Amino acid sequence: MAKNFILHTIPTRLPPAKLYLDDITEIWQILTESCDEPRTSVIVGNAQCDSLKDLPNMGGRTTHLMMEISSPGRHHTLSLKPGASSIHIHELGDQMMAWSKYVKVEAIFQKRKLGLKSVVRAAWPWMAVVLWVLSVIAAKFVTVPRYLTIYEWVHLVTTVVLAAIVVYYFISSHSIVYLRHPHKVPIWRWLEDHKQELIAGFAGILVGALAARTLMKGVEAALHGTQLVWKW
Repeated sequence: MAKNFILHTIPTRLPPAKLYLDDITEIWQILTESCDEPRTSVIVGNAQCDSLKDLPNMGGRTTHLMMEISSPGRHHTLSLKPGASSIHIHELGDQMMAWSKYVKVEAIFQKRKLGLKSVVRAAWPWMAVVLWVLSVIAAKFVTVPRYLTIYEWVHLVTTVVLAAIVVYYFISSHSIVYLRHPHKVPIWRWLEDHKQELIAGFAGILVGALAARTLMKGVEAALHGTQLVWKW
């Protein structure tokens, strides 16, 4: 007895990933497969080109890339923007070919996935709820002095600025495309390519150090108050 298979709608979302020219070329080959005389367009930042041959000359990296491929009965779009990475595959007739293309492209993104950024972006609603609960608890049980000293103001402003840098790292870009092949590069080039990650990591360390110091001061104050109560 023949079985009927139901093909669901092809997903469009892709995980955040760090891609290279080799990956973009492979995605291009996947999406142009079985396309007769496709019309192609690639937009990198504010520049537009008709093929991938111009990408190595651009150099650097980008968080905005648009790839559009169309032919009779087919239209495929890969969109990498600071807010999200997505793919739209439209084929008339056999949907197995469309699913095969999506699976292959999604596998490339999974191989190059940015794990920490993917987890944070997926869990940010829960993280927002936890932070809100903690802020409510802190407002209820933590005594805030009416006037802050210069030392306390410096700590407060520094913590806010560094926290903003960390948040900016996670929301300023989704996927990153390095317009070069994934071979070894000089240390200065590596530092330039990973400048944002290094800044965010350094900021995270400082935020953690300030938070730990503030926590230790709170514990010391609490223990000191307890000792005074026992002496009284």
